[in-house]
Amino acid sequence: MKQSLPYHHNNLVQELITVGIHMVQEDGAKNLSLRKLAKACGVSEAAPYSHFKNKNKLFIAMQNFVTEKLMSCLKTAANEPEDIQTGRTILNIGKAFVMFFIDHPAYFTFLFSQPNIKIDLSSNLNSADYPPFQFFKEAAYRVYRKEGLSEERIKYGIVAMWAKVHGSASIASLNTISTDFIWEDALDQILVE
Repeated sequence: MKQSLPYHHNNLVQELITVGIHMVQEDGAKNLSLRKLAKACGVSEAAPYSHFKNKNKLFIAMQNFVTEKLMSCLKTAANEPEDIQTGRTILNIGKAFVMFFIDHPAYFTFLFSQPNIKIDLSSNLNSADYPPFQFFKEAAYRVYRKEGLSEERIKYGIVAMWAKVHGSASIASLNTISTDFIWEDALDQILVE
């Protein structure tokens, strides 16, 4: 008779999510199974199914977990009321985005491999953008309209800023990259250039 593993987790849902994200980074999304995840977390094969109906539901929970953490980080970085935000606020949001993924490189790999992450680079502020990008986009439009920039200049400026922020996060989150600088210090130069 197969002996079942003891249930010993205070927050199994969070552990399944965080361990799952790291497993995706190491082995790819196709190779993740709830059975393998249960084994990695030291619980019975049935335990994950009490929280997630299937792998797709787990992936949605993983995406929501990362998104909530990232949004909290970006909102903290903005830290000014909307009516007094400036270009510095946009820079702070961009830096926070990059630093978040430097601190959590597995999150970048996982998140931007998901097919339902949508980024709309048009000037449409009512699109169903991925919430962190929507937050960044809305803040940039607010600040740069206040500064009197044209709609076209703002739109292409946001594309350029997103390319720098997303590209920097992509590069900085790779474990094969070496630098002779500290990312947090360098981002003031990289993102403003």
